[in-house]
Amino acid sequence: MPHELAWGDIYFSPLLVVILLALVATWVTVIVLNKTKLSRFVAFPSLTFLALLVIYVVAIDSYYLRF
Repeated sequence: MPHELAWGDIYFSPLLVVILLALVATWVTVIVLNKTKLSRFVAFPSLTFLALLVIYVVAIDSYYLRF
């Protein structure tokens, strides 16, 4: 079970990888919502982006990477 990620002499938190994966997944989700025109039903796009990001962070952290 990794505790930190090492790149040279710099140590990074494993949460950094989870956040980057969640950010990419959120961008893909937003692009799909825009292409299918489902984003017109969203009242607050910026809050929806943040909510999706939090959902993906929790899902990736608890079900996929298990830190």
